[in-house]
Amino acid sequence: MEHWDVESPIGWSANKDKPTADAANLYQDAALKYPVRPPWTVADAMEGGLRALDILEDIQTESLQTLLASVRRESCSAGHTFIPALDTHLSSVNAHRTSHKWPLNRGDVIEVQGPAASGKTHFLYHMLATCLMPSQHHGKHLGGWGKAAILFDVDGNFDISRLHELLVSRLTRLLSQEESHAAMLSVECDEVATQCLESLHIFRPTSSAQLAVTLLHLPNYHAMDPRLQDAEIGLLVVDSLSAFYWRDRYSLEQIRDAADSSSHAALPPNLLHHVVKAIQALRSSHRPVTLLSNWGLNAFSKPPGSDEPEFPFYRQHLHPFPVPFEAHGAAEAISNIQSSQKPRASNVDPSRDSPAGRARRQADPTLPLHYHITLHPSPIDSFPISYTLAEAVAHEHMRAALVNKGEIRGLVRTPGSSDVGEFAFWIGEKEIFVNDADRPP
Repeated sequence: MEHWDVESPIGWSANKDKPTADAANLYQDAALKYPVRPPWTVADAMEGGLRALDILEDIQTESLQTLLASVRRESCSAGHTFIPALDTHLSSVNAHRTSHKWPLNRGDVIEVQGPAASGKTHFLYHMLATCLMPSQHHGKHLGGWGKAAILFDVDGNFDISRLHELLVSRLTRLLSQEESHAAMLSVECDEVATQCLESLHIFRPTSSAQLAVTLLHLPNYHAMDPRLQDAEIGLLVVDSLSAFYWRDRYSLEQIRDAADSSSHAALPPNLLHHVVKAIQALRSSHRPVTLLSNWGLNAFSKPPGSDEPEFPFYRQHLHPFPVPFEAHGAAEAISNIQSSQKPRASNVDPSRDSPAGRARRQADPTLPLHYHITLHPSPIDSFPISYTLAEAVAHEHMRAALVNKGEIRGLVRTPGSSDVGEFAFWIGEKEIFVNDADRPP
């Protein structure tokens, strides 16, 4: 019986005198199954120039985490947003694109853009609450995802007490019982909300470099942290990608000014490049739904008489970042989405990586953008220029009622489609309402 040594060339028998026919057949089968390195031939094996590791190094590997995430993506939905109009629109788009009839796929990337005070943070509160809440409680349907969430509070505006308040109010409404049990229900909802928040992990990076490094470290954090290692990461939130925009832009301009014209080609990439790559790496391995908030700085001008929505869309000021709705980036953005829907292996051991494998991974698509949401507060007309101060004061209560209504309108765009979906939600004192009928008078 021959003994095979992995370190010895395939095709050599135990006495290492000559190659065997069985070894040649072994390599031929491997070459047919893994046609990765064309230069290698059966003749190479017969000549003793090929080793077992030479074959194995061209076989891509992936972690069990990546495999499970890929299987889940094709077998079940990531969850609903529980904003009815938004779920209806996303389900329609998804059915056309992937044949799935649910609104969100695992791994979907959504950009949320809008001007200041447009409801971006409260939209993120709503999605975080939806992710953290259990699907049911004591047999009562709640509709939550029951998953962990990762939040990067880059702007420093996140208020954990506000999220707790929103969770308690939402749970109270969903678990409402008899009036006599109101006090008991309040305590119960507070306890459930606190338990939900134990699945929220918040990071507060102070630079783009810290943000990128922390994102890259998240798979290790997921595997090692006892509070997270047994949970699925359902939602990744970065609020906001623009937080370091002016600082990074200034730093890059300083470097460019200091470098002479001949060395411009060797300048380091924009720091956002590393952030985007890190988000894509986590997306590939764990497939969370990713929400990226972004400032609305430069509005597109609308042609006179156009049929476009009354609210403006905004140009993309971040680079590099997908620009699917601008002519120079539309084709690439659509290609990235199509590529992201194909299964791919990841986490290749660098010590066994091959030139061909490195070339394939260098050609991997950048971060796909599946949906873009633009938020705006409901418009309030200005006082006519002819109004006197007394008339303005007399009508102020009407304007105050509109402001207190807290209505936020959203427009949803999909790369490659001209359809624009619309939805609305209302920011209340203690709860976010997704149906106008649910709001208190």
